[in-house]
Amino acid sequence: YNEYKSYLRLKSMPLYDIGIASEKIPVVIEFGTYHTKVGFAGEPCPRHIIRSFNVKASNKVTNICDTKLSEDELLEELTTFLHAIYFRYLLVNPKDRRVVVCEDFVQTERFRNCLSRVLFKQFSVVGLLLTPALPLALVPLGTPTGLIVNIGYKDSSAICVYEGMVIIKSYKSIEVGTHAHLLAIEKMIKDSGEVTVKGERKKFTDAYGELEISQLEDIRARTCFCGERPKELEDKSFSSSGTTTPSRAVDMNYPLSDGHNLIVTGAVRERSVEVLYDGDGDDNSLGTIVLDSLQQCPIDCRTALASKIVVIGGGCMLPGFTYRLKQEILAMLEFPRYDNLVIKKLKFYKPNYYANIMSWVGGSIMGSVEHLHEKYITRDFYNHKGECTLPNWSSLHPPVRDLNPSTPIRRTSSPLLSKV
Repeated sequence: YNEYKSYLRLKSMPLYDIGIASEKIPVVIEFGTYHTKVGFAGEPCPRHIIRSFNVKASNKVTNICDTKLSEDELLEELTTFLHAIYFRYLLVNPKDRRVVVCEDFVQTERFRNCLSRVLFKQFSVVGLLLTPALPLALVPLGTPTGLIVNIGYKDSSAICVYEGMVIIKSYKSIEVGTHAHLLAIEKMIKDSGEVTVKGERKKFTDAYGELEISQLEDIRARTCFCGERPKELEDKSFSSSGTTTPSRAVDMNYPLSDGHNLIVTGAVRERSVEVLYDGDGDDNSLGTIVLDSLQQCPIDCRTALASKIVVIGGGCMLPGFTYRLKQEILAMLEFPRYDNLVIKKLKFYKPNYYANIMSWVGGSIMGSVEHLHEKYITRDFYNHKGECTLPNWSSLHPPVRDLNPSTPIRRTSSPLLSKV
């Protein structure tokens, strides 16, 4: 009875009296090759989706994820970029907030070390939590098992997670993504594109030089979609006759900035996306990385993983993309290299969130869980240890955050080993 009275007393008190509001909401950042998503933990969507570029006074554009940057250049670019995130987009003080970073699954160690140095030394954040972005896509779905397929800007990847455990050897990637699709659109428009100038049709190359990347992105978002698998890929006699499957899509007019209309043909709208399924020339494509990822998993896990496929990333937001991917996977199951895969059905999740923010939403949920505060790398621990190399998220021996100098640094057992 006394405990119940205490509960009622606490329930009637305002938040600022019981100290709940004293803890600032963590900031969630997902770094991407082309876009970066920023927002606060506990929210259903990011506050801003910005380009992962810094534009200097000399109009020089620098990508913060560029691997060619030196360490000093990377530190400078990250400082400028994070300053814009905190004081231009989020408008918060970084010194009293934790940070959840959804990083690339194969992020370089140099980028992680530079990022932590900037956050702790320049912005003095309270704590830092580094989490891999791909497995976070399962958190909004509430399932511990799934096969995540990510269609990114520069590359596409797939990885399997079974009962909350990441099967690291199942990670497969291919250097084909949204950027390759944009280049295919540009090439097809230059080869056969037309533009209407004062009611007359002219070739695109005669009237214009090149399309900007923003125009290509707009054309892709407004006009393109994924059609059914071409017949020449299924019937060898059909392709040997020299004919190709005609596009059933109608032509569309895309308005240009000068008032003229670019005629986007049905072939560009429907067939330009085939570059994602043609692969990189080494018999690797979107379908092969999914099946290769399944092959690296234990036999008793494959059926469950094949029935829980999650497709994320901005590249998969074209209409009909999931259905086309399913057709490709089922067709490749007939290849001899996949004879050992006995999969009867494929099932895809239909999440309530947009596919391009699934990983960020997972990081938002992770940042709002109070029990994960001990997983953060605190500012005191980082300053006590010095500018050391951060432990990888898959490390078997993450360091214990014991700040007592008299106590030797211990090593904890791995979560992978504790599961076993």
